Amino acid sequence: MNFLDRLSKVAEIVGSLGIVISLFLVSVQYKNNSLALETSTANSVNANIADWYNSFFENTQETESFLKFLADPDSVSQTEKFQSIMRLHSLNLHLQNALYLERQGVLDENLRKTISMAVYSGLKQPGFYFFWDQRKSMYTEEWQIFVEDIIASQKHTELEELFDASAEENNSE
Repeated sequence: MNFLDRLSKVAEIVGSLGIVISLFLVSVQYKNNSLALETSTANSVNANIADWYNSFFENTQETESFLKFLADPDSVSQTEKFQSIMRLHSLNLHLQNALYLERQGVLDENLRKTISMAVYSGLKQPGFYFFWDQRKSMYTEEWQIFVEDIIASQKHTELEELFDASAEENNSE
């Protein structure tokens, strides 16, 4: 073997090592980027839902109207009824998005507990059912099933039981 052949073999080895090292560094960078994306997404989802609550409950009159709607949809004017339905629709869009992201593995699965709590809190309110009967067809099938399962699970009196039942159901799929 002459000098050039040996040099060529050494260059191949060095090149191969360079590729292996590059792949390792790419995998480390991918993990870091994935974590950053998940964190950013979780913050965005939380901020959207928090903004919904904050913007709404800063106005006492709207809050009172909304609470009246939840207790008895017929006790408010058509305008207040429409505003309340749109508020609930907006919240459900945020929650539907959060559920989708959680099911895609982008958000922590414990987020389902928070989503369940938001839906579960309206179950004893006639206004929630008024809204849901009018608007459920506007959501994804997955969100409809999620909400309908919560509605059907009223036998669960504790949110923890509800969450555990939902988690078991998803694990069995």
